[in-house]
Amino acid sequence: MIIAALAPVRIRSLSSVMLVIALGSASGAAPADRGRAAFIEAHRCAVVERLRSIHLRGPRSTSRDRFIAVRITAAEQSYVQCIFFDEDTKMHCEAASGAYGPRTEALRLERSPSSIPALHRLGFTQGDPNGNYAREIALGTPPALDVAADLMLGALHDAYGARLDTRLEFTAPRAALPRHACPGPVS
Repeated sequence: MIIAALAPVRIRSLSSVMLVIALGSASGAAPADRGRAAFIEAHRCAVVERLRSIHLRGPRSTSRDRFIAVRITAAEQSYVQCIFFDEDTKMHCEAASGAYGPRTEALRLERSPSSIPALHRLGFTQGDPNGNYAREIALGTPPALDVAADLMLGALHDAYGARLDTRLEFTAPRAALPRHACPGPVS
């Protein structure tokens, strides 16, 4: 279930990214876009601070236990997980496909018809139908941890239906957070 293989992903041009940012920040943004932005903003600190802790604690020469998984509390098979590699300049991320969940129909992950297209728009692909959707992201040096946080939270929102009031659970074995690392309500 935890990340097994690395798969390269095409990187979009800077102008495409800038256009998306400009359109997303326009005052006439659709309510759904504002809801997505609010969800990401509400939970970004919790993800970034865990990633920062993992990065700072090292060792950067190995990926062992240097991952974070974020899941919707009420939906065990609705998760996104990322692991550092290449001296923390990249992350391999996976979004749940249901392949590792219960094998009975009654307990299987139910996705909305828009889930798979949403994951594809975020750059996730599924090379193996018995595996998760995967994507590799470049973080740079120093690592741009908000890039990983926004991807993870965007996938939870777009593909798994997480909203501002959705409770999230975090698994990050190498993260050590101060008691009040993030202000405001974080699940």
